[in-house]
Amino acid sequence: MIRIEHLHKYFNKGHTNEIHVIDGIDLMLPEQGMTAIFGKSGCGKTTLLNVIGGLDDFASGSVTVESSDIRTNTDDLRNRYIGYIFQNYNLNKEESCFENVANALRLVGMSDEAEIHRRVMAALRNVGMEKYAKRPPNTLSGGQQQRIAIARAIVKNPRIILADEPTGNLDEANTLMIMNLLKSISKTRLVVLVTHEAHLVDHYCDTVIELADGKIVNVRNNANADGYRARDKNTVYLGELEKTSVRTEQAQIEYYGDAPTEPLCMRIVNTGGKLYVEFQNQKVQIIDSSSEIRLTEGVFKETPPKTESSNIDMSALPAVEATQTGKLFSFTSSLKSGYHVNFRKNKRGKKVLRNCMCMFAAIIVLVTAFFGTSVNALINASDSYNHNVFYLYTPDNTVSDQLLNAMENGEGAIDFLRLHQYYPSGDNWIEFRVGGFETFSTTSYSSLIYTPAAFLDRSLSKNLDVLAGTNENLGDDELLITKKVADKLLEQSIYGYVKEYRDLIGMISNIAKTADGKNPRIAGVVDSDELAVYFSEKLLAKYTLENIYSLKAFAGSAYGTSVPNGEVVLAVRNDIGDPLPAIGETIRIHGEELTVSKIIRHHYGYESWLDGNGIKKLSEDEWYREKVKTAYPELDENSSEFHEMLVQTANESYAEYLDDYYTQLDAYLEECYFFEPNEELWLYFEKNCEEARYIYTSYAYYDLYCYRQLHGKDPTREELSNVPFNPVDLTEYYELYGNEYYSQESSYFPATAYLLSDEDYVTISKRIGETHASATNMNIYTETMFYTVIHSANPNVTEAWLYEHFSDLSTESEFMQPILTPSNIFQNIIEANMFDIIGGLFSIAVLLVIMSLCMYFIMRSALMNRIKEIGIYRAIGVSKKNLVFKFFTESLVLFALTVLLGYIATSAFIFVCLNLSPLASNIFFYPVWMAGAVLAVLFLLSIVCGTLPILSLLKKTPSQILAKYDI
Repeated sequence: MIRIEHLHKYFNKGHTNEIHVIDGIDLMLPEQGMTAIFGKSGCGKTTLLNVIGGLDDFASGSVTVESSDIRTNTDDLRNRYIGYIFQNYNLNKEESCFENVANALRLVGMSDEAEIHRRVMAALRNVGMEKYAKRPPNTLSGGQQQRIAIARAIVKNPRIILADEPTGNLDEANTLMIMNLLKSISKTRLVVLVTHEAHLVDHYCDTVIELADGKIVNVRNNANADGYRARDKNTVYLGELEKTSVRTEQAQIEYYGDAPTEPLCMRIVNTGGKLYVEFQNQKVQIIDSSSEIRLTEGVFKETPPKTESSNIDMSALPAVEATQTGKLFSFTSSLKSGYHVNFRKNKRGKKVLRNCMCMFAAIIVLVTAFFGTSVNALINASDSYNHNVFYLYTPDNTVSDQLLNAMENGEGAIDFLRLHQYYPSGDNWIEFRVGGFETFSTTSYSSLIYTPAAFLDRSLSKNLDVLAGTNENLGDDELLITKKVADKLLEQSIYGYVKEYRDLIGMISNIAKTADGKNPRIAGVVDSDELAVYFSEKLLAKYTLENIYSLKAFAGSAYGTSVPNGEVVLAVRNDIGDPLPAIGETIRIHGEELTVSKIIRHHYGYESWLDGNGIKKLSEDEWYREKVKTAYPELDENSSEFHEMLVQTANESYAEYLDDYYTQLDAYLEECYFFEPNEELWLYFEKNCEEARYIYTSYAYYDLYCYRQLHGKDPTREELSNVPFNPVDLTEYYELYGNEYYSQESSYFPATAYLLSDEDYVTISKRIGETHASATNMNIYTETMFYTVIHSANPNVTEAWLYEHFSDLSTESEFMQPILTPSNIFQNIIEANMFDIIGGLFSIAVLLVIMSLCMYFIMRSALMNRIKEIGIYRAIGVSKKNLVFKFFTESLVLFALTVLLGYIATSAFIFVCLNLSPLASNIFFYPVWMAGAVLAVLFLLSIVCGTLPILSLLKKTPSQILAKYDI
């Protein structure tokens, strides 16, 4: 039945506190009878029993059960041949007594629930516990729990019963009851008993194996081991107690035992066919059919040790024939367990961790979608720039001249040039407002579609086929886009009226406005695979030079000033002193020679302007005197008559004086409007709002205007002084023209600025060279890095030409390439987005680690409270696979109700955003495949971290797990 050969086991092997707990034991156990492993505490008897039963491992030697090595398919052997009875009962308190016993049958592969019920009830009857089948074990006494454990051991009718100190926690009466049950079982089975109680060994065990220090020191037979009967503490013998009787016509009361210290107070009520008894001031225990206490007539009689043992009828429990070990946990039961463990037992700490997991899942989705834009840029890198555009570092006019000459002579397949300040990262971005194709641009940016594109001269598109709109007779405020740009715009459109090329015609861009303040519109779509937008030469120059922040040069036509070719007009604030170029002096701007033909100075205040322009005005008193002298030349200025006429003239001619003083007001305001255009001046000059003119004059001149408007005549000074002052109210005009004004091009001048002809303005937008210091912010200009944008008709030819002529060109920074080819741009896009992706992945990894730790600690917390449960399951034969499956399913429940909820909610939010607005695609990139990948990662991490604690625990043997709980 059981053979043990050369068995050795150590605790703490290889350490200074090593214990040789089983030292070379050889043993053959019989097929039936009760065999005791006996010895003092610490001699190794429980360890030996655990090794025999497969609950513990060993260092060397062999243990065979029914000719099979216990280490081979341990769980199957234990479930098929061995029943285990533990000192601490090891009953699962979460299940009923019935389920605890039934589990043993399920573990041997029995699935017929009717047969399981029959066998369980038969086993419970054998131990006298059938009426407790539905009760949880922790509501029973120790003796009753041990009888349930015996029922569990015998229900599958095993050939071997292993009992580890089964009476260690019981009183004498329960001890004898359990020992009698085991003795009865041993008549047809092998019962191996571990105990240190000598009297039990002497009276019950057929074979006694004595251990000391891990070795067998004695094996003896015990032929007279038939048990004994001891007094049952639950039996009260009435003959041993003094009796007192009280009899009335309605009742007879018999009192046994010591007389009470106080009179017995009792009420008896008989009404409605029911008898009610109430005791007052007395502790009473009612004895009924379910009580363990029994009343017996007579007295206890001592009996000799030799008695009949309790009999167990195993006929109702035939041996179970099973082909494989059964599974205790199904998917459904594990789901229920997972919900109960993780959500029904709501400890605050676990609830916080669950909320954290949900939150981290949401953040991971958001971070992934946010950094997904870099992934998208990586995927579409080759489709995000113009493959015909190069950038060349341009440190001086030598490089510019060489490029211009090459373009003029048709070298290097170069057909377009323009300047670009700072190191280029690729093509520019252009936005288009969808809306209702407004007649002027608005301040709202809520409705945009956008794309990267190379900004090129419209002349490059003259031979391209028109797919929509027109390419003829275009103004400065009209632009063309290629088919590729149009396709990108249509991809983003969520508007039902923007689905075809023709729907794009008329759409307003956000690029530099024309001289008259208009936003350029799409006039046509041309057939080209280039990513390009074509502007008028003048508007493209304006865009280029406005983005060169260090240069203060403008096209004169944008300010209503006509400037001949080769000349330049200097506009300067009046408080700017020398050195400034003089009229007629030749200066250079971006290497272009220009002659200063005019200097316009901006004066602050009307009087300053008059002085600056050499205009002399009489004082008010002088003006009246001259008028009187002209009208009355015969009067002496010192006479009283002259003085009287002077006072009269000052009163009657005050309006005339004001008109004379402000004769040049419009010229002054035009200069103000030129240098610092504002809303009031715009209303006056562009919308003929007369009231706006008087904001820049005295109150008296505005009052004069109001009086004339009201009375149609000029007032005297006295009449004018009685007119209450009313500030200028332009509210009506603001409401009428406000949007139109704010859509106009801002034209504020810096301290100094140069106005050029349109032709010269275009020229300096294509080259770099010597520039007069007054045309720059010198501190910026000297540190500025310029590149030239080069468009090629044949990229291969252009690339070869650039490297042939500029291979020795170098920049000031090793990180900036002097020649930036389309392939370089592609590589830069890859590198830039890889950096973002790596940063994103790092952030996601940190979040995943935190989330995984939350998952791990939740499951570990649940596990720490269930170590006893797991130890019991392993001890009764539940396989590691089945326990891992149970915790896997519980992790699945936790994942579904925390991580998955956060994932679904956040993913849905992102998908809605992407579907509602194309702007969201600039923030998020979250295709289905990426969403699936995130879900897969979250799932795998959650499951791995959820099952890791149980996998770690199951590395221990069942006895080690139980010992961990006991500690």
